[in-house]
Amino acid sequence: MSPHVQALSGSVEEYLEAIHRSSATPQGASTTGLAEALGVKPASVTGMLRRLAGLGLISYRRYRTIALTPQGERRAHEIVRRHRLTERLLTDLLGVPLDQVHEHACRLEHGVSPDLETRIAAALGGPQACPHGHPIDAAAGDDTVALVEAPRHRVLTVVRLEDERPEAIRFLSEAGLLPGAQVRLLRREPFAGVLTVQVGDRALALGWQLAASVRVQRRRRGR
Repeated sequence: MSPHVQALSGSVEEYLEAIHRSSATPQGASTTGLAEALGVKPASVTGMLRRLAGLGLISYRRYRTIALTPQGERRAHEIVRRHRLTERLLTDLLGVPLDQVHEHACRLEHGVSPDLETRIAAALGGPQACPHGHPIDAAAGDDTVALVEAPRHRVLTVVRLEDERPEAIRFLSEAGLLPGAQVRLLRREPFAGVLTVQVGDRALALGWQLAASVRVQRRRRGR
């Protein structure tokens, strides 16, 4: 980030990051969704959204979907990159358990300067993804599919875990459903019911919501 770019407070960065994450979901970013994600009251969200709009970082009209402006998107990408590199640092060099890295990174990312960010990336060998499988470059394309939408009886590779809540990560870790794991979707109950997947030689039942947060890619031929 160049020296003339205005520094943002930690709270502003948290909102930009949350809006970026929510914008990638089917329902988009909303006041209610942000309040739930950040653990604050809707009135607090409304006040911050007005502030972000005044800074030219979002386009916002009450009761409408919230969208990042091009400037806001650039700043969000910078924040997300720092967050994901910090997670990688915590897991790869410090051995922090996967279910704890997101919370730690949320606290540490605001103190990472551009120079330190460059040094972290170099020390880690230029990683392409965070421990949950998200690309370090937040602007990278996405050719994955949610496990709930994947074809049955095909070899699938887990690429990314969207649900980073500690309890979700612990469950998926114990089940072996981490980035890089190969799975098969055996059965999908109708009406957003339970999915049965094969992980190794084990059959596992997954609720629809958690399965929807697991992004997979079909294994290419020849691999």
